[in-house]
Amino acid sequence: MKSTHTRRRVAFTVAATAGFLCAGAPWHLARAAGEVVAQGGSIQLGASDVQALIASLPQAQRAAAVASPGSLEQVVRADIIQRSVLADAQAQNFGHDPATEKALQQLDDEALTRLWIAHEAAVPAGYPTESDVQAAYDLLKQRAPYEYHLAQIFVSAPDGADADKLDAAFSKVAEIRKDLASQDFAQVARQLSEEPASAPKGGDLGFLPATQLLPAVLTAVQSLAPGETVGPIKTADGLHFLKLIERKQIAVPALPLVHDRVVAALRARKQAELEQTYLRGLDAKLDITVDQIELAKLQQSLK
Repeated sequence: MKSTHTRRRVAFTVAATAGFLCAGAPWHLARAAGEVVAQGGSIQLGASDVQALIASLPQAQRAAAVASPGSLEQVVRADIIQRSVLADAQAQNFGHDPATEKALQQLDDEALTRLWIAHEAAVPAGYPTESDVQAAYDLLKQRAPYEYHLAQIFVSAPDGADADKLDAAFSKVAEIRKDLASQDFAQVARQLSEEPASAPKGGDLGFLPATQLLPAVLTAVQSLAPGETVGPIKTADGLHFLKLIERKQIAVPALPLVHDRVVAALRARKQAELEQTYLRGLDAKLDITVDQIELAKLQQSLK
């Protein structure tokens, strides 16, 4: 049976890993003093409880939590639920169940390992510099995804359609090919496209981000210059003739608006790099050897 000290360390580790730890506040009941910000059953959170909760979160999660009242409310609600679940488990003495104790010990060991690795690979306090932030922001703008102003002529030919439907579709595609050789794309779209929303507008779909385009469509339009057409492109719904009207990169907010997020992303990436460096160094230091023959025999017995 674990000592009280060990149990508290396990509870601390599990809660911290879940992101719901409220530093300095009881887990079963909130303080009676002070204005109540949120309540659920017998659990109450005052302003100081919420402040401690947010302060305990990693920087990126903290920034997301305080971005809006709705985000902050979600964190508060999650914390009350976490406290309630823990109170129920404690009331039933669930932590003393042998299987639970074994699982808690494993969680405790894993969390302690992660915390130690993070400690050994801690990102320096001065990282990133403002020049690092500016360089990352410039690269973000350079790699910003594109959005495409497209027009289409659509012919319905869904996967699994009967032969007559497909024959009619391919006959119509041939007619569209012929008309596009001598007529304006928008005019043909109004006359022959089977997409009811865009056909009256000459097939105009407006601007669409790359993430909203089917892979086959995105691949096709990426190589087009404005004014060029491509098709037919087969998708699960049918056949598409596409015209690229304009392509532009999605605007990235000004640096002051995303500064903290860029810093958080750079620190997270640096943390991952330092952790990998630490683990590779530890691997080399330990000089691990494995008997491949014995391991192969063991593998067979484990199947």
